[in-house]
Amino acid sequence: LGKLIEFDKTEKIFTTPSDKRTEDYITGRFG
Repeated sequence: LGKLIEFDKTEKIFTTPSDKRTEDYITGRFG
C-alpha cells in the first residue's frame, strides 16, 4: 500500500505543496 504524503485543498496542493515529494510527483519527476 502507498502512503498519504499530504492533503489540502486542490489549489494549494498544485500551487504550493508542503512536501517536496508532492511537488516532484506533480511536476513529473516521480511516478
